[in-house]
Amino acid sequence: MRSNRILSLLTLCLAIAFAQQAFAQSPNLPKYDGNKLIFPDGFRTGWLFVGSNMGLQYKGEGATVLKDGHPLTAPRQPQARAPGPPVEFHNVYITPEGYAGFRTSKTAFPDGTVLVIDRYLAQKKEPHDILSEGSFDGDQYGALVAVKDSSHPEGSGPDKTDWSYYVFSADEIAKPGAEEPVSDVSLSVCAACHKKNGLVDNVWVQFYPMLRDLPKSGG
Repeated sequence: MRSNRILSLLTLCLAIAFAQQAFAQSPNLPKYDGNKLIFPDGFRTGWLFVGSNMGLQYKGEGATVLKDGHPLTAPRQPQARAPGPPVEFHNVYITPEGYAGFRTSKTAFPDGTVLVIDRYLAQKKEPHDILSEGSFDGDQYGALVAVKDSSHPEGSGPDKTDWSYYVFSADEIAKPGAEEPVSDVSLSVCAACHKKNGLVDNVWVQFYPMLRDLPKSGG
């Protein structure tokens, strides 16, 4: 019985070691220009799609105020909010290595994991006006990026974290460049909220079908 447990532990350690070695050579590792994150390229075609939502908001928030179908402010600025219907689609992707590492450990995401929330305005009309109900991904609105990288920790003391959070506008996605983490105040709020409410390792696993059942699974 004891030998079986030791064998299982060795197998797990070897799997983690191989995963770490593969991750170290991955093109999906976060890339920086100084302290600024370079927007990850190819996530829609080469990463895993883990879930989506429409109009998911934190408590106390309302829908983004729009003018002529566009936000009143850029995504990096404090946005005007007001009660109203959901207006955004969020499509969520994770690096394959991040998914594989979490599938192995079930308790944490490996260093170098990147998640992208791809944001689109919900649109109800299209050129042929064929739709009678529902909405679809309309104009690109921007993206939110979460990065776990111990080489770029944020905060200090008890607030220190390996997770950083970035906000990219649609223009920054169309013309890839580098972006700084959200401000120190916003970062501490983001990190504290994710740490308290993220189901596993600061991540909202509970919202993503591809991730939320892994901690309960045997494979």
